[in-house]
Amino acid sequence: MLALVLLLASTTLGAAEPGGNGDGLRDMQCGGACHGDASQNASTSLSLSIQYASQVWVGQPTEVTVVVSGLGEVHDHELLGIFLLSSTNANGDTPLSDGWEILSDGHGGTGNYVEVTSNGESNSIEHTWVLRTDDLGPKNMYASIHHGDSAGSSQGQPFFGISEGYEVNVAPLPENAPRLSATFEPASIREVGVSIQVPIQTEHTQSVNVEWRAEDGAMMEATVNTTGENEWLFTLPASLKPSSVQWRATLIGEGPEQTTPWFTMVAQTAPEEVDSGPIYLQGLAMALLLFGAVVALQKPQHRKEDPTKVYDNTAHIESTHVADQEGAPAPLPEGGLPPGWTEEQWAWYGHEYLAGTYGSDQQ
Repeated sequence: MLALVLLLASTTLGAAEPGGNGDGLRDMQCGGACHGDASQNASTSLSLSIQYASQVWVGQPTEVTVVVSGLGEVHDHELLGIFLLSSTNANGDTPLSDGWEILSDGHGGTGNYVEVTSNGESNSIEHTWVLRTDDLGPKNMYASIHHGDSAGSSQGQPFFGISEGYEVNVAPLPENAPRLSATFEPASIREVGVSIQVPIQTEHTQSVNVEWRAEDGAMMEATVNTTGENEWLFTLPASLKPSSVQWRATLIGEGPEQTTPWFTMVAQTAPEEVDSGPIYLQGLAMALLLFGAVVALQKPQHRKEDPTKVYDNTAHIESTHVADQEGAPAPLPEGGLPPGWTEEQWAWYGHEYLAGTYGSDQQ
C-alpha cells in the first residue's frame, strides 16, 4: 500500500507523453487531455494554417494540408500530434461529424489525427489528408496540435494549440466533367517486396494518365490499361523496404480535365505469423492450476484429535454408571415393601434400607 501511494504521489499529472499515442480517429478532447490533466497544458508558440484546393467538388476527393510553422524557435520538440477538425467542440468534432469521408491520412490510415516527426532541418512541417463529401455548401475546418518540450525550463510540459477556422465551399461538378466513381476507394497499404495493381473506377472518362513519386521526389509515369468501360488498372513496382509512394491520375473526357489528389500508399512488412499452439497450452495449464487451487481451498480440513480423548472413555463410562445407579430405584426385598413403607418412600430411601443405613443419621 505504501509503495502504491508513493507511485501515485510521484506521478506528474500534466506530463507529456514522449512516445505519443499513435495515429487514429480522435476528438480534440484528446489534444487537451491526452497528457493527463488538461488544466496543466500550456499554449503552444507554434502557428497553424490550412491549405486546400480553390475548387472542391462534391463527391470528389480533395486535398487538405495542415502547415505547422515555428518549429525549433522556442520549443525543442521532435514528435508532434496534429488534428484535422470540423469544429472546436472538443467532442464530436472530427471531419466525419460534418459529413466528410477520410480517404487517406497520409500514413496508410483513415484517421483525423497523425503523429509526425520533426527532423530539425526546417522550421515548418506539412501534412496532407484526402477527404470527400457528398454535401454541397460551406464547411468549416480547424487544425489543432499538441506536443511536449524536451529541453529548457518547460521540459516535459505539454503544449496545445488550435488554428483559426477555415471555410471550404463544396461546389457541384460540371455534368460532363470526367470524375472518379463514387465507389472508388484508394488502396493505402501494401507489403514490402510485392508489386501491386491499382484499380481506378471513373465516370465520363475517355483516358487516364497516372504519375507516381517515391519519397525522394522522383516522378515516374505508370502504364494504364483499360479493363472495361470506365475501368482502369496500373501497377506500382515493389518496394524494397518500408516506405511510401504517392500517385495521382489525370482524367480526360469531353468536359474539363480533372486531376486527382496525391494518394499515399504505404509499404509495410508482413506481420509474422504467431504459433497459437503454445499459447493455448499455456492457457490450459493456467486453467488447470486455477482449478486445482479452487479445489484445494474447498477441501474440508479435519482437526487432529488427541488420541486419549478418542480411546480413553473410562471416566465417562464410570460417571455414567454411577449416575444410572443413583437414578434407578432399589430392588424390593423378597417379602415386598417393609412394614409401614410406601412406594414413594422406597423410591427415595430403598438403597439406604438395603444398606442398613436408613435412619442412622436420625439417631
